[in-house]
Amino acid sequence: MNKGHTLVEMLIVLLIITAAIGIPLLSFQSLKEKTSIDNFLEVLAADIRYAQQYAYANEKMVFFNMQNNYYYVRTMEMAAEPLKERKIPNEVIFEKGSLDLRDVTYNHNGNIKKAGTILIHTPKVKYRLVFLLGKGRFYIEER
Repeated sequence: MNKGHTLVEMLIVLLIITAAIGIPLLSFQSLKEKTSIDNFLEVLAADIRYAQQYAYANEKMVFFNMQNNYYYVRTMEMAAEPLKERKIPNEVIFEKGSLDLRDVTYNHNGNIKKAGTILIHTPKVKYRLVFLLGKGRFYIEER
């Protein structure tokens, strides 16, 4: 009597092991993508707060605008280097809401010039960047 496994039995075991290893790898990729987008949104929020604080501290108008897969924080002196410049990830798309992508401006006292929303599209989730009139507050919410 032979005491071994057939080729079919071995292939079935290998198939089960491969599937058991492959499924978690797919979820790790999704988790990595979500984490990278969450990190980008945190940096975006920090840069917007920086623009507001810079405007208030230096009593200058500060612009926050998005173009060519980058966003910039600039003062009125357009010839000057941007205060902040960041690349927007390829999977993130900004879209005009009630506020144009170039309309985010903080006055010399740190207040937003015009309230409104900007839409942010990612592969799985859509967000709204909402600017409130008054003290220049903003928040990012899932739609």
